Amino acid sequence: MRTRFREPVEPWQKTVPCACLCLLLTASSFFCQAQLKPISSYRHFTTADGLPSTQVQGLFEDSRGYIWTITDRGASVFDGYNFKTYTIKNGMPTNSLLLINEDNNGRMWFMCNNGAYCYLEGDSIKAYKGNERISALLKDKLPGPFFFDDKDTMWVTTFSGIQLFKCYGDSVQEYLPNTKTEGQPPTYYLREVGDKLVNLQVGEVGAENKITTNDNISYLLSVAGDCKLACSVEVEDNKWVLSGPGGFVVFDKLGNVQAHFNSSPYVFSSMDHDRSGNLWLTNSNGAFKINDYNQNPDSAEVFFEGHFITALIQDRSGNYWLGDRDNGVYFVPSIEMKLYQSEAQGKPRKIVSLKEYGGSVYYCDASGKVFGIHDDISYPYIMHDLPSSVGLDFVRLKNYDFIIGNKPHLYHLHRDEMVSLNIESIIRKSLSLADGTQAFALADGIAFMDEKNNWLPIDKNVFKERSNCLLEDENKVLWIGTNNGLFRYENGTFSACDSLNKLKPRIVDIEKLYGKPTAWDDYMVLATRNMGIIFYKNENDFVVVNEQDGLLSDITDCVEADEWGVLWIGQAGGLQQINVRSVKDKQFDFLRVNYEKGLPSNEVNDLLFFNSILYVATNNGLALIKEDVSSLDAATSPVKIESLSNGEVLIALSDSVVLQHFQNDLQFHFAALNYRTGSKTRYRYRLIGLHDAWLETTNRSAEYWKLNAGTYTFEVCAMNEDGAWSEPSQIPFTIRQHFTKTLWFGSLMLLLALSAVGLSFYLFYRNKRRKLESKAKMLELRQQALNANMNPHFIFNSLSSIQHFINTNRTREANDYLADFSKLIRMNLETNRHNMVSLEDELERLELYLRLEQLRFGERLAYSIHVSEELNAYDLQIPPMLLQPYAENALLHGILPSERDGKIEVMVSSKAQSYIITIVDNGIGINRSTAQKQKKHESLALRMNEERMAILQNQTGELFSISVQDRTELQNTQQGTVVTLELPANL
Repeated sequence: MRTRFREPVEPWQKTVPCACLCLLLTASSFFCQAQLKPISSYRHFTTADGLPSTQVQGLFEDSRGYIWTITDRGASVFDGYNFKTYTIKNGMPTNSLLLINEDNNGRMWFMCNNGAYCYLEGDSIKAYKGNERISALLKDKLPGPFFFDDKDTMWVTTFSGIQLFKCYGDSVQEYLPNTKTEGQPPTYYLREVGDKLVNLQVGEVGAENKITTNDNISYLLSVAGDCKLACSVEVEDNKWVLSGPGGFVVFDKLGNVQAHFNSSPYVFSSMDHDRSGNLWLTNSNGAFKINDYNQNPDSAEVFFEGHFITALIQDRSGNYWLGDRDNGVYFVPSIEMKLYQSEAQGKPRKIVSLKEYGGSVYYCDASGKVFGIHDDISYPYIMHDLPSSVGLDFVRLKNYDFIIGNKPHLYHLHRDEMVSLNIESIIRKSLSLADGTQAFALADGIAFMDEKNNWLPIDKNVFKERSNCLLEDENKVLWIGTNNGLFRYENGTFSACDSLNKLKPRIVDIEKLYGKPTAWDDYMVLATRNMGIIFYKNENDFVVVNEQDGLLSDITDCVEADEWGVLWIGQAGGLQQINVRSVKDKQFDFLRVNYEKGLPSNEVNDLLFFNSILYVATNNGLALIKEDVSSLDAATSPVKIESLSNGEVLIALSDSVVLQHFQNDLQFHFAALNYRTGSKTRYRYRLIGLHDAWLETTNRSAEYWKLNAGTYTFEVCAMNEDGAWSEPSQIPFTIRQHFTKTLWFGSLMLLLALSAVGLSFYLFYRNKRRKLESKAKMLELRQQALNANMNPHFIFNSLSSIQHFINTNRTREANDYLADFSKLIRMNLETNRHNMVSLEDELERLELYLRLEQLRFGERLAYSIHVSEELNAYDLQIPPMLLQPYAENALLHGILPSERDGKIEVMVSSKAQSYIITIVDNGIGINRSTAQKQKKHESLALRMNEERMAILQNQTGELFSISVQDRTELQNTQQGTVVTLELPANL
């Protein structure tokens, strides 16, 4: 935070006071050693980082964005992580290289110091087959710059531009300017043809590309006589700049010439026109940025003064690379950032405080030394180290003395004297007030010092807060930031900002913008150690901005505003710019400035904005950032997935990668070309199909083991120096199933299994069916045998009845009985050949049997057969000889043992898909009949009927059932047996 105290001029701007002059004279030798010039913020690459040599002879950015360095010991390519070197071991004709270029196929070409050309193909160097022809045509001259047109023709010229060669394949021919070949694309070179300076465009010299105006041609030839073609660039359409000793020449197609030279003896070794439109010239005294090429080099801004800079390029991300003939490569993230950087007792100089007095900037380091900056030179003002070597803050008095606070004393620095004020207070921050007094924030309150250097502490009973920062507003109200919130001091009275202090913010810095309308004009900005920053207007109007709103960290150290109302926040993670669009709506634009962008340290201790420059106090020196911070913008770097491998086997990358089931151990290798973050680049990756959550790493590889078959997509992003993630790079791939797990194989196996099961069931049921059929056949044969061998008693009784009728001369009854008996025998013999007979035939046979029995028993037996009208007995099927055994059983075991007349009723009725046959008798009943039997007796015919019915049910799936019940179970007043048979109607 800058001080608000102002003085009209500095001593060095008018007359240096005698005391200061004496001080400067007595310490002149020290000043000469201690004064500093600002330098660029850079990273230094040497052989320790992988360069083959620190003698850099050229730099080049290829089409992929990689940086190439050519040296006297080979060429190396840098991907942000490592340098890979190519030397004679890889096929170079010699290790010393002078020039580098790239053809349209991405092959890198090199010109060696012996004049031979070679190129990189794959990972090996191959010599150009036209080297001998070029050498013969050049004789003793050394070839110079070479270019490639859109047909991949290489054009070679000498450094002086006297000869031009067309090289295509093995063919090398000298190209004469008076020949005409139409349709050739441009490649620029200079050549003297008669009295004219000609600009050739890799093609014929015609009226359209000659410099036809003779004005200044002789002058150009004389001043540019020592100019090198290698140091020529096109700065505008049809306007070129050619470098020479101590300056450069600007000329156009019409022959207009401007020469810009100074008295410098240095010969420019290279020239470049960067992507920002700046013209750069380099020589043995540094790199010169020509802000206006229509002016002489004296207006140039010098970088790396005193260094022999042989090459300079600006990469596609805006970074600058400078090659030093003796010291390797310098990487400059931002040319808008400069540093005052020196060591303090062998350690980086930690800057703790910044102030502005009388139009000059002062800064204090941790040892208590105070420096001032004048004409970009930093001078020491205090040469004594504090006894405790822990400086915290300082103020400058009107007599140019300093009061500096440390732990735990306050010192008065007057000229070359340092006097302890014997005040034991820990000074955390100090401020020069508008009335000339000094205010001090203490670890246990605040204090003042008047113009007579009287120490005026506030009574601890009145105010004893741990104070961290001070701000005097336009109304001369003193605001105090403490560990317990915000307080104000006005007219000798302290008051707390109670609403804000309920949040317990630890306030460490306060800022307010004066005189400029901004989106936060009426707000103060409070930097806190626990809540981010707070925009504070009054007790009812304050807004907290923290990490959730985009702040880099909730732990902040300092805050400063530039003259346009843009905020700068210092934190342990670097510097953050906040462009406020709306405080109420929390609409902000953020920009991060950190070590990756050139800040010497991410630990920022204090900030000061003055004269369109932001001064940043860090743990490793003082950084200056100009108002134009366009080079500090960061673009996201796309990630290139370099390879996919399965163990040692590389897998070709394509839009759709298909892998076999055994290729399920995969390693992905990737890289983002971000030279600012380099090896610290953070990546995140995921494998969609396995996990959707991102995994973060600084490694450049991801590994997956024993992946299941399926479809996946590997995605990877890179974080830039602003913390923004790039769009994900993707590789979709599929791992095939093992053929035993494929759908077709599963279907085949299922089909085979079903077939096996079906075959098993078929064989099982066929066997079972055969057994059933065999059993049914046996039963049928037994039934037929049973039918053929009717009950002997029945036959004997029937024949006895016939004999009785004959002996008693009852011829008619004998004839009728004999006719019915013979018909029954015939029907039994006929049905033996059939598995099924009609119900009508079965009932007819049953009636014959009952009629014969009735003839024997006479009036003791009555029977009836009734068929329901809705049934057609001719259409219904029934196993033969099924009913007669039940009627016979009813007669023999039910009616005969009974003392009363017997009756047998046969009824046939329909039921849904079946029909019911009920045989009812009025005998003694099945229960009494069973009880009266002395031993178990099972009717063979009845048992065979039950087996026949069960077999038929298994064979047809239709319902066959037989039930036998005693009539007393159904109705107590009834006696006899009920036999119920249910058979399917569609059999």
